[in-house]
Amino acid sequence: MLACLGAFMATIDTSIVNIALPAIGYDFHSSLENISWVVVVYLLINGSMLITSGRLGDLLPTGRVFLAGLVVFTGASALCGLSPSLAWLVGNRACQGLGAALMLGVAPRLIVLTYADGERGMPLGLLSTGFAAGISVGAPLGGLLTAYLGWRWVFFVNLPLCALALMLGAGPLLRFGADTSWSWRRLDLKGNVLLAASFLLLLLALTRVRQMGGAGLGGVLLSGGAAILFVVLLFLERRADQPLLPPELWRSRSFVLGSTAVVLAFAGVMGAFFLLPFLLDQVYHYPSDQAGFLLAILSLTNATVSPLGGFLADRLGNLRILRLGSVLILLGLASFFTLKPESTTFTLAARLALTGLGFGLFQAPNLNEILRQVEPAQIGLATSTNSALKNLGSLLGVTLMVMVFAGQHHQRLSPGVCLGLSCFQQAFAVASGVAALNLLNNLWPRRRAGKQ
Repeated sequence: MLACLGAFMATIDTSIVNIALPAIGYDFHSSLENISWVVVVYLLINGSMLITSGRLGDLLPTGRVFLAGLVVFTGASALCGLSPSLAWLVGNRACQGLGAALMLGVAPRLIVLTYADGERGMPLGLLSTGFAAGISVGAPLGGLLTAYLGWRWVFFVNLPLCALALMLGAGPLLRFGADTSWSWRRLDLKGNVLLAASFLLLLLALTRVRQMGGAGLGGVLLSGGAAILFVVLLFLERRADQPLLPPELWRSRSFVLGSTAVVLAFAGVMGAFFLLPFLLDQVYHYPSDQAGFLLAILSLTNATVSPLGGFLADRLGNLRILRLGSVLILLGLASFFTLKPESTTFTLAARLALTGLGFGLFQAPNLNEILRQVEPAQIGLATSTNSALKNLGSLLGVTLMVMVFAGQHHQRLSPGVCLGLSCFQQAFAVASGVAALNLLNNLWPRRRAGKQ
């Protein structure tokens, strides 16, 4: 339950703040570009620190790492709500992102340590539900809090949940021990710093591409810097006693194919999800409140079905269920290509539900498959890598969609520009192509070990 609550709190803060940005900008008299850092810095710090936090979960008592993240997240949430300026708010959001990374990086490991192989599907599905519920609840809750209590309450609302988690979880979390004795040499500090910096530069490059609709000189320089740091990391890892990227982990076919599937699935679904508000506004002319409730269908379907996906995977095998989920994701995204100007709300909702159904069935069995051949001492690293790849896949998908529109006679996605249905259909065709690659990746044969 604590792992799911941590996933919910960390994820809701990626969506609940978005709707409060205009109010924050008004209070601090700041431009939209400056205000955007309230969201961006959280995602950047969270994404770049996930793998490091997972490694800490392998070397330190896992429960203490999660508890430390919860304490940092709680304190940062309070400071965000009390921030006297935009600079303070951005700094506190960075701390909040760090706390979220510490929780998310080890949350799956807590489940793996608690449940035996063959019993993890349902708990991992509930963890996926925590992620999806955070996305679903964030926007409407943020709107209500901002309208009736003010934007600071989108941060203060975390405090009761954090207090509940601390009261219920402090004792159980402290009972988790470490698999190995602590040593700074085991942490591979240089490797962690280089990997975090490389991932941070890559995310910044993708963010710049998304904002500008093309790479530009800044995006190229950031991407080049990320590539250089990663090459240096690979060189140093060959000489490290305790490498951050253990060769045996990346020689596991299940781990590599599962990790590739994470990137492709999240790129396809989250790229399309990014497009949908513009589609509903510019083509079907839905008001923002109706569009919000319609979009929630995808997240709610995902949240509802995720435990079922894990339950079925425990009984029928991971591969069968994740392949079924991949097929449904492809069908759902491809169905948006067939939209017509006269399409009804029901047909739109059905397409969203189908995509959410596939996404929910896919996630828990895919994570279970990733962990199937991973040694216990590397579970934290494997699960945190999975979480980091979700962020990377999502940002890649959004960036790809922006670039598709930028290539269509320099079209730009913005509320002030009206685009036709054909522009969106081309973008959905690209998202469907990514989903097709995901399905092909998941059809690749894997070594069998136990029930599949």
